[in-house]
Amino acid sequence: MTTDPVYDACAAFATELVAQGVEHFVISPGSRSTPLALTLANTPGLRTWIRLDERSAAFFALGLAKSSNKPVALVCTSGTAAANYLPAITEAHWSETPMIVLTANRPPELRGWGAGQTIDQTNIYGSSVRWFTELPIADQSSTIWFQRAAARAVQTSMGLRPGPVHLDWPFREPLEPQGETDGPPPIEPLSLEPPKLSLDFHVAKRLAASFENKPRGIVVAGPMHTGTRWRTAVQDFCKKTGYPLLAEPLSQLRVPAHDVAVINHHDHLLRSTWADNAIPQIVVRLGGAPTCKPLRLWLEQHRPPMTMFDPSNSWTDPSFTVTELVSAGPEGLQSISELINPSMFDPSWRRQWLEADANATAAIDLILDNETLLQPAVARELGRRLPKDHLLYVSNSMPVRDVDSFLEYRSDPLVVHGNRGASGIDGMISSAAGAAASGRPTTLLIGDLAFQHDLGGLVAAINDDLTLTIIVVENQGGGIFDYLPISKVVDASLFQQLFTTPQNLNISEVVKALGIEHRQVTDLQTLTVHLERHGGLRVITIPVDADLDLDQHQRISQAIQQSVASI
Repeated sequence: MTTDPVYDACAAFATELVAQGVEHFVISPGSRSTPLALTLANTPGLRTWIRLDERSAAFFALGLAKSSNKPVALVCTSGTAAANYLPAITEAHWSETPMIVLTANRPPELRGWGAGQTIDQTNIYGSSVRWFTELPIADQSSTIWFQRAAARAVQTSMGLRPGPVHLDWPFREPLEPQGETDGPPPIEPLSLEPPKLSLDFHVAKRLAASFENKPRGIVVAGPMHTGTRWRTAVQDFCKKTGYPLLAEPLSQLRVPAHDVAVINHHDHLLRSTWADNAIPQIVVRLGGAPTCKPLRLWLEQHRPPMTMFDPSNSWTDPSFTVTELVSAGPEGLQSISELINPSMFDPSWRRQWLEADANATAAIDLILDNETLLQPAVARELGRRLPKDHLLYVSNSMPVRDVDSFLEYRSDPLVVHGNRGASGIDGMISSAAGAAASGRPTTLLIGDLAFQHDLGGLVAAINDDLTLTIIVVENQGGGIFDYLPISKVVDASLFQQLFTTPQNLNISEVVKALGIEHRQVTDLQTLTVHLERHGGLRVITIPVDADLDLDQHQRISQAIQQSVASI
């Protein structure tokens, strides 16, 4: 039987990927990547997803990696195909999402001589990857080298700071298999322990004492797609200290727990004068930079001491308010909690925050329950009505902010993901489809501009067996700019042209033309009915008057201000 060293090398690589826990790979068809694509498609334990558009493919892999908490492999041919991965790789870098990027390439002797579909792919993603290497020509090296490269790629992508890695594969022709092969020789999979960051006892004791000396603190949790790993440690810490938990939904920590003050509406509370009497003595921060702008401005104004748990050493501190960095994960926070004396803390502080949050909830409900359906009510109902096994994917711009402002915690926690690393509006449908590909029913909340930006992702999802509901808020353009100072200082027509970018795409007709189920919803009761059922791919459009929406947001803030004025 003929031996094919190229395919043996690819098989050794693919087998080790599986041994290291990789379950999915996403491929965009091409010629130069033939050995990789054929090998991966025939490797037991790997599921293949096909995406023609490399940009959509990369965002699909991103969403799948976030939902599964495992690295997803990407495969493309050489040339501009690889360049189209960059937006999603940038997001994966900043959101610390593991991905294995495998780009095929021409061999060295064809580069720089005008060969077709050939660009400089060396370090094409720059500092956005955790590791880059150009693999040797597959017919010239031991299969053990490729096995070790696969193990290193997975372990690096899942390291203390997870993220994408990039392996550039040069292949010479012929690219098709040269007869049947014996396969690579058996290789024992590498065994590697996942990284953990605990704290030295003396450091934990010092931190516990410092918190005991500051009985009025808060815990701030930013976006973390792996936030469930922190849940027990954070809840135990908050129980011991009485510190209120200001967790945005994308942290996976806005969930109820006995004796934990989870604050649903800190966004609105921190806009009010009440916040001036609720300045903490210390802030404990974890996760990415918070989405909530009022929180950021409040912390920048008062600048309380801030201890940030930063296991990946990412230094996500754009306001420069952190005063102590702790390189520890949930194990470190748990060790601190075990040393804390709860009698040292002020119970009235916790009650103050809970009372304010309850008043804010009542003020919001009074408005939303009695007015036309606009963005705040949509965000609130998603939290209330989505089934417990559901995943909510949230687009950037207004959707992620409304979910942060209005999504209430619930007894059965709702998994919430978004692309808050680079925070772009591109690739949102593809990302949500990738999340649904993990097997979890998924709902995407998205604006009409972001929907248009990734129509290719919608087309690509048609033939997949996914449970994905896409809720499109149609406010005729970039409504978020109405909330920014620029809206008040430029000519109205120029503002509309350059910022809100009004559009007249008939989304319902586009969706129907693609053969996708479509519903238009204009009232809260009908929305509730549609949220409580799911299955297959469908699009729900909700027309929203941007002026009414802006007015409602402003009146909600005013109502909350009044509701907490006497606390």
